[in-house]
Amino acid sequence: MKFKYHFLAFMLLFSGCEQLDIENPNNPDGAGVIVSGADLSKVLDQAYVDWWQAVHGVYPNIALAVTGDAYGMPWDDFGAFRMGKEPREAYNNRLTEPTLYRDIAEVPWYGCLAAVSAANDVFLALERGVSIDKGGNQDKSVQAAAHFIRGLSWGYLALLFDETPLVDENTDLSDPIVFASYQEAVNIAVAELEMAADIAETIGFDFVHQYFHGVVLDQTAFAELCHAYAARFLVQWPRTPLESLQVNWATVLQHAEQGLTFNFAPIADGEAWTSYHPYVFNDAGEGPFWARVDQRLIAAMDPSQPARYPEVQALGELPLTETEAQSADLRLESDFIFLPANIFPVERGEWHYSHYQHNRNLTDIDFAGDGQTEGPMPAFRLADCDLLRAEAQLRLGNLNAATEIINSGTRTTRGGLSPIVPEAAAIEAAIIYERAIELLGTAPMGLWLDRRRLREREDYLEVSPLGGLQLFTPAQLPVPEKELRVHGLPPYSFGGEKDPEGIERVY
Repeated sequence: MKFKYHFLAFMLLFSGCEQLDIENPNNPDGAGVIVSGADLSKVLDQAYVDWWQAVHGVYPNIALAVTGDAYGMPWDDFGAFRMGKEPREAYNNRLTEPTLYRDIAEVPWYGCLAAVSAANDVFLALERGVSIDKGGNQDKSVQAAAHFIRGLSWGYLALLFDETPLVDENTDLSDPIVFASYQEAVNIAVAELEMAADIAETIGFDFVHQYFHGVVLDQTAFAELCHAYAARFLVQWPRTPLESLQVNWATVLQHAEQGLTFNFAPIADGEAWTSYHPYVFNDAGEGPFWARVDQRLIAAMDPSQPARYPEVQALGELPLTETEAQSADLRLESDFIFLPANIFPVERGEWHYSHYQHNRNLTDIDFAGDGQTEGPMPAFRLADCDLLRAEAQLRLGNLNAATEIINSGTRTTRGGLSPIVPEAAAIEAAIIYERAIELLGTAPMGLWLDRRRLREREDYLEVSPLGGLQLFTPAQLPVPEKELRVHGLPPYSFGGEKDPEGIERVY
C-alpha cells in the first residue's frame, strides 16, 4: 500500500485527537491528482514552494538566528524572544504551546515532508505510465528535479532534527514508520543529490530546470547546485566539535570542487516566494524595529568591543564607552549600518542590544532585494562554496591550498583585510570569521549550524565573538509532538539546564 505519508499521518492524528483542533498543514491530494504529463511539473512546482517556505521563511530562521547569536531580537514574533533568553531555555515541544512557538519545529518538519511526499507522488505517477515524452529527456528532467527536491528536504531535516522518516515511493506504509538518525538522513540526502546530478548529465544540453522562481538552471548549473548542497550537508550536520571529527572531508572536497560558480538566489514575488530577510535587513520593508546584528559579530570585527552588550540596568554594568565600532574590515561600513539608539525594551533583555543592522541589501545591488516583493533572496553564495573548499583543504592538511582560497576570496576582495599565512590556526580563524561576516543573511540558520559544530559551548556571560553556542541552547529540534502522537511516542525537548549541550532528549 502506497499512500501520501503526511496525509496518512494526519488522518491518524485527527481521528485520535479531534479535541486539539489540529488542521492539516498540507494539501492531501496524493498521487491521484497526477493524470497527465503537465501535472508532473505542477506537483513539483508546489514541492519546491513547500521546501522553500519550510527552510527560508521566518520559521525557523528568525528563532534559530537569534539563539545562534547572529541577530538580537526580543519580540515574541516567530518565537524569537523565548529562543533568545539568557541563560537559554529548552525548546518546549508541547502542543499546549502557542502556534508561533510550535511553528519553529512544525513549519520545517511538515514543509519538508510535504515536498518529499510530492516527489514520491511524481515517481509513482511515472511508474504508472504518466509521461511528458514517453521516457524521453523531459521525463528524465522531471526525475532529476524530484530527486533534487527530495535530497534538499531530507538534507534540511537532517540538519535541523535529531531524526526523520525516510519515506520514499517504495515504502510500505502498512508497516510502522522507521525514523532514521540525522547521520543516516544526510547520507541518503547526498545520494539523492548525486542521483539528480547524474540524471541531468545524461540529458546534457536539453536539460532545463525552472522550479526556483526567477532562476533557470541548465545542466551545468543544476549539477553545481546539487554538489554544493551535498557539501553543505556533509559539513554542517555535526552537533558538536567532537562529531565534526567524523566528517569525510575528502568527499566534501570532491563535492565543493564541483560546486557553485554563481550565486544561487531565487527571486521574491510577494506571494509564495518570500523569505525571512525583511526582518533582518535594514529598511527592507519592515523598518528598523526588527533584528539587530548580534553584538558578538560586532566584536568579531572590532575586538575592542565587548562580545556581550552590557546590561547596565539589570546587572549594573558600565555602558559602552564607544557605541560606534571601528574595524580594518571594509564590510563594517559597506554591509552594516550604525544606529545610535537602542529601541528594544530593557525588560526584554539588554543582551539583545546592538547599534548595528545588516545593510548589505542596500549597498550591494547584486546581493539581495527586500526578501518580500522584489529582488534576489540569497540562499547559497559562491563564497560559501569557496569556504567549504577551504575548510576541506585545511582538514585534509593542504594548508597552502586552503590559504590560497582564503587570500583570493572575500576576505581580501570585499573586506580589504591582510592575507593570511599558511598556518592551521590562522586558516581556521579566517574561515570561521568569513562564514560569520560574509555569509550573514545568506544561508538559512547558517551561524547556528556553524557555532554548534566549530566551537565548544560557552557560558552566556562569557561568550567570545566567534565561539560556540551558549550553554543550554538547543542544538537540534525535536520531532514535533503532533507527529510523535501519530506514532504513539512521548514528546521530548532539547536544551535548558538538563541538556547543556542541547543534544540529549529531555522527557
